[in-house]
Amino acid sequence: MTQQQGQRLDPAFDDIIDAWLIERQSLLTQFVALPQMSVSDNVVQTLHSFCEAMVDYSSRGHFNVYEQLLKHIAENNAQHLDITNVLLGKIHDTTDKIVIFDDEYDAVEKLSIQDIGHFSGRLSRLGEVLAERFNYEDELMILVQETLS
Repeated sequence: MTQQQGQRLDPAFDDIIDAWLIERQSLLTQFVALPQMSVSDNVVQTLHSFCEAMVDYSSRGHFNVYEQLLKHIAENNAQHLDITNVLLGKIHDTTDKIVIFDDEYDAVEKLSIQDIGHFSGRLSRLGEVLAERFNYEDELMILVQETLS
């Protein structure tokens, strides 16, 4: 398919991306709130909510967004397919790390003082993973934007 000047995304897909980016912002808000909580707060319930939101966000990307982005790039700018596939591979790597964090903390019923020390380090590393993931996702969105100009 030849690229048309001023081409737009399908409105339904545009809505999916908008909702997904709003979900990302909510996930970031939850992430930033976790280390600010005191031990007396309901940290475990907040942690469970965060893990659920993180897995939902990751799943939505894999099952609703990335496939559509790849399809759009393939149809409108096939020269970017290689970099798109590299970015998707890097995103998949971050998903593996997200799942490991979720497996470790989603079912926890209480956090001991020792757990909190370990949790702090794990949360910091998870923050780095999420930042990498968001950067890769943003790079994918830039590739899509290039097809629209």
